[in-house]
Amino acid sequence: MGFWLMFPGACQTALAQAPLRLAVFALPGDEMREMETLLRTLAKKESAAFELLDDTLVRAAAQGAGYQGSLNLHRNEARALGLSIGCDFYLLGKMQVGRRQGEEVYYEAWAGLFLVETRRGALTSFAFESVRAKNETEARKKLLATLTSVWRQQAQAMLAARSQHQVEVTSLGQPATAVLEVLNDDQLGPDGQQPIFYQRLKPEYTKEAELAGVVATVELEAVFQADGKVGEVVVTRWAGFGLDAAALATVRKLRFKPAVQAGKDVTIRGLVRYNFRRPPTLAERQEEAERLKRSLRELKNPVVKSPPPRP
Repeated sequence: MGFWLMFPGACQTALAQAPLRLAVFALPGDEMREMETLLRTLAKKESAAFELLDDTLVRAAAQGAGYQGSLNLHRNEARALGLSIGCDFYLLGKMQVGRRQGEEVYYEAWAGLFLVETRRGALTSFAFESVRAKNETEARKKLLATLTSVWRQQAQAMLAARSQHQVEVTSLGQPATAVLEVLNDDQLGPDGQQPIFYQRLKPEYTKEAELAGVVATVELEAVFQADGKVGEVVVTRWAGFGLDAAALATVRKLRFKPAVQAGKDVTIRGLVRYNFRRPPTLAERQEEAERLKRSLRELKNPVVKSPPPRP
C-alpha cells in the first residue's frame, strides 16, 4: 500500500496528476551509500506519486551545472540546479558518525536532509535526526531506522507544496499590496532615508548546527512597513539545521524607524543577512584566555638573549 494513501486529500490530487519528478543526491559521509539507497527504495514504493530519476543522470546533470556540493544555496542557485536536472524536487544532505567522550565513550550518528523545490528554489523541508549507540555499526543502523518516518514527512511536504502551488495559481489576478522596492539610497531620493533600527539582534546558533559544525549564511528579504512593523519575510539563501527559523524569528523582532521618502514614511523591501559559525566551546575559550595571559607575560618580561660569544 502506497504512502500517499495516508493523506487522502493530497493523494486524490496526486492520482489525477503526473508523478512528481524527484532526484536524490549522494550524501557526504554516506560512504556505503546506505542512506541514499534506502531513500531511493522508499521513493520507488510511491511510484504513483513520485518518479525517481536515475542517479547516474542526476550526478551528470549536477556536474554539468557546476554544482560543488554546497548545502547553503541561494534560491537562484537552487532553482538553476533543479532545472539542469529536470526535476520537481530534489533531496540533498549530509551524514556523519563520530566517537564522543562523555561519562563513557559512545558513538553519535546524525543526518540532515534538505528537500528543495525547483520551481521556487526554496527549501521546502529540512529534517534532522541524531542517534547514539555503543559502537559505530549500531549507530549507523539506528540512524537508518529513522529514515522511514523522515521520508514520510518529506513526501507529505512535496504533495503539500504542489497543492499550495495550485492554490497560488487560482489566486492570480487578485490585487496585491503595493510595496516600494529599494535597492540603494538613491532610489529614496536626495532627502530619503533608509530604516533606522533601534537595536542589533543576533539569531540563535542552534544545537543541530553546533553538532554539525555548520558555517553558513542566511539571507532574507523583509518588508519594513511604513507603520514601523515587519511585514512579509522570505528566506532567499537557506542553510537548514534550524538556522533559517532562527533568522526568521530574529527579523520579526526587529524594531525600527520607517524609511522616509519625500518627507513621508514609506514601506520598503530590504535584504537582511546573518552569518553563522559555531561559537567557541568553554574549553576553547579557556585555552584562548591562557594563550593571551602567556602573551601578556612575555610582553612584560621579555626574554633577553645573550649575545653569541666572540670568536
